[in-house]
Amino acid sequence: MLALLLTTLSISPISAVSSAAIGVHDLGPGHTRIAIRLGHAVQAAGGEPTKVSWFVRPRGKHAFGLAAVTSTRELSPGLTYASAIFDPPARRFVYRICLRPGWASGTKLQRGQRGCPRGTTLEYEGQGSGEPAEPYPSTEAIAAASGFLASRAGRTSFAVMDSTGRLSGLNLREHFETASVVKVMFLVAYLQMLSARHRDLSSADNALLYPMIHISDNEAASAVFAIIGNAAIARVARESGMTDYAPGVGWWAYTQSSAADQARLFFALERLIPRRFYAYARGLLAGIEPSQSWGFPPIARPRWQVFFKTGALPSQGLFNEAARLERPGTTFSVAVFTDGDPSMAYGEETIEGVAARLLAHSP
Repeated sequence: MLALLLTTLSISPISAVSSAAIGVHDLGPGHTRIAIRLGHAVQAAGGEPTKVSWFVRPRGKHAFGLAAVTSTRELSPGLTYASAIFDPPARRFVYRICLRPGWASGTKLQRGQRGCPRGTTLEYEGQGSGEPAEPYPSTEAIAAASGFLASRAGRTSFAVMDSTGRLSGLNLREHFETASVVKVMFLVAYLQMLSARHRDLSSADNALLYPMIHISDNEAASAVFAIIGNAAIARVARESGMTDYAPGVGWWAYTQSSAADQARLFFALERLIPRRFYAYARGLLAGIEPSQSWGFPPIARPRWQVFFKTGALPSQGLFNEAARLERPGTTFSVAVFTDGDPSMAYGEETIEGVAARLLAHSP
């Protein structure tokens, strides 16, 4: 349904705008469009495109989240237009539009208007409705994976952070030794260290990080751990929202964690890894040696991009995997922890069985 309304400007009484209209249009699940038209005095300058920030929050909540950043365009002299399409956070939501067009450069927000980025000259707020996208994986797929995992030998656990950021699974907070899955925390901590020191990634850095992830080299991981230390790993655990992390006693591979912890970590990778190093980290986590690419990669590819890390302590029958799966418009994370498996083949089959059930209806 298309809704057009006039809004009250959050700006000073001496306004650069003569008219404002905002339209909210539900385009179907996961897609709502908001468009704004602003009438203003024609000026010789000031018609260049300018950034528009679009924020939304569910009705009844207080915190806004950034939904999109787009640019304005001039439909005609004195008529500015901008729009954005986003996945609404709830069926009924509140939006906030923030922009700073050149023709409004002399306008200032009233005191107390602090909802937009600094420098904003025009701020609009209103309400709309739309249909949020269905969470992925579905509740039915997660239940099927849980049922399968519960039937497997040994001790098992898995967690999914679905596309909406909701956590679910089986034995979510059961504690396991991470084995090599912890190397992703090492990678994050090391890249954060480089960023904090304003350093670029050197060939010496890559000579440690690449083998640590690509072939799961333990000597490289030990060297990385010696550089970053326990405090940096604990910081990554806090920043990703872990609740079950404990440092390893005797060897870093004995780090304690849970499937819930690792699902949170992988869901938050884009936030945790400094932007300048994010493409590098994605390349490492997507390009792991084929012999270690069991579990989710053979089931999910090529429909999904898979960023993952496996871990194993074969003498204990322990086989773990954590992954972030992406396709256009959808991202989710998953972790599967097992121990007491009768063989490595059995452990791999367990994780692949979880993947197959989570992705059974993936187009």
